[in-house]
Amino acid sequence: MITIKILTGSVRPGRFNIQPATWIYEIAKKRKEIKVELVDLQEVNLPFLDEPVPPSAKKYTKEHTIRWSKIIEESDGFIFVTPEYNHSYSPVLKNAIDFVWQEWNYKPVAYISYGSAAGGTRAVEHLRTIAAQTKMYDLNEQIALANYWEHLDKNGKYQFTKENDQAANALLDSLIFWAKKMKEARKELNS
Repeated sequence: MITIKILTGSVRPGRFNIQPATWIYEIAKKRKEIKVELVDLQEVNLPFLDEPVPPSAKKYTKEHTIRWSKIIEESDGFIFVTPEYNHSYSPVLKNAIDFVWQEWNYKPVAYISYGSAAGGTRAVEHLRTIAAQTKMYDLNEQIALANYWEHLDKNGKYQFTKENDQAANALLDSLIFWAKKMKEARKELNS
């Protein structure tokens, strides 16, 4: 069984982030071949990186890091849901990534982004360099929600389209394919 974790990339009050994260989670839950989990960084509530030893050594001293390590370690692939802040991604997502290192290695990652006209694509471009450094397999698949506020109903709920759903399923198809292949490869690498 493949485990996919969806990470929220914002903890701001009234955040939009939880809407696309929940949307992709609900679509992924319909897949019988995977186990999916929505990992809300607001609930995880990591402090600013406070480990004395670099994470590549995997010598954690804090309970919150040990818990976070387990959450990431047990996953076979990720979807990062990210806002775009000043042409990059959020500090809470950067902090969450930086807490551990080996746990990210050799796992695929795909993206859902949002923002103004660019739809968060500049944030994802920065995340792609981080994925390379953490030895993640950076998938081309990305869903970019441009000017997302224009697609909110009167209650503030985003109106996802049939095309969004099709893109979500294509993203999941690719992520699941590579998560399976890379799970096999990790066994070989770790033997």
